[in-house]
Amino acid sequence: MPLCGKIAAIVSISDVADRAPQAMDDGEVLSLGRHRVRWFATPHLPHAWECGFLSEETTQTLLCGDLFTQGGAEHPPLTEADILDPSEAFRREMDYYSHTNNAAAMIERLAETRPTTLACMHGSAWRGDGAQMLRALGERLERPLDNRPGK
Repeated sequence: MPLCGKIAAIVSISDVADRAPQAMDDGEVLSLGRHRVRWFATPHLPHAWECGFLSEETTQTLLCGDLFTQGGAEHPPLTEADILDPSEAFRREMDYYSHTNNAAAMIERLAETRPTTLACMHGSAWRGDGAQMLRALGERLERPLDNRPGK
């Protein structure tokens, strides 16, 4: 069964999935047996209206989608090396963030989960002080991107 936020269920998943999705409310927790996931609705962070993230509370893993996209093909599966600078370099070339006014508050909510693993959709997963890494991303998002093509 597809698992998603309420908005995604309404605007796309119900239309494309072969069965009805389990649509989660913001902050809702789902027990998966030994694991528990919490849904965080983050409209327009980083891009679409239906964006959101799952936090797995048992392992302190944040499934953080496109927040730290690292371009290229050579990535270890899990790293403790910097992922913010490579992510920002990628974003400078193709800014895919919506630049919502609510980004700082949404990132702080994610940081408060104190993740120790950031499971990125594109690039390496990262292990370390996830709250610190998320807050560093939040600070970068408050500054204008420089070195973009045409800028």
